[in-house]
Amino acid sequence: MNKPALCSTQIAENNNGTELVDNSAQFLALFEAERKRIYAYIYAFVGDKAAADDIFQETSTILWREFDKFTLGTSFTKWSNAIVFNCVRTYRRNNKSLVGLSDEVLNELVANADYSQSSEQRWNVLQSCRAQLSESDQRLYQGFYVENQNAQQIADNTGRSIFGVRKSIHKLRKKLFDCVDRKKREGMF
Repeated sequence: MNKPALCSTQIAENNNGTELVDNSAQFLALFEAERKRIYAYIYAFVGDKAAADDIFQETSTILWREFDKFTLGTSFTKWSNAIVFNCVRTYRRNNKSLVGLSDEVLNELVANADYSQSSEQRWNVLQSCRAQLSESDQRLYQGFYVENQNAQQIADNTGRSIFGVRKSIHKLRKKLFDCVDRKKREGMF
């Protein structure tokens, strides 16, 4: 039994084999980085796992087939969100009896996606500041913020006093805050 397409996007085939190989690597790198976010974005709008799975599969195919229209160096997140949103909207239109949110609420949620874009910019600035840290500060950041170790665990692992670790964490926060603040004043976000 053939399922009707969930999204109404028309797709053009690409016959150039070498371009396809180059595009494959670029697409996979960008898509893999966004895969979980895209699924979560879909699920947030439909609230049904089976529907989200179907829409995700259809959307993934469309993203790949439309990838030649994506401009490298621009935001893959923003580009993919537009396609995902159209697929979700089509699903919602075709399944009105299953959907709880009105189109007005859906549009309002999408309008708030700009906040997500600015969050991404702030995250990128923080990562830029983090890259400027010394190796020992990078290890401290990794342990405290990424691995969620507390000061006592870091002290035990490094042989330092808990007081010294807490002082280092405080200095690390200040360095990062000052760096982000400086970049904000420079207009980076």
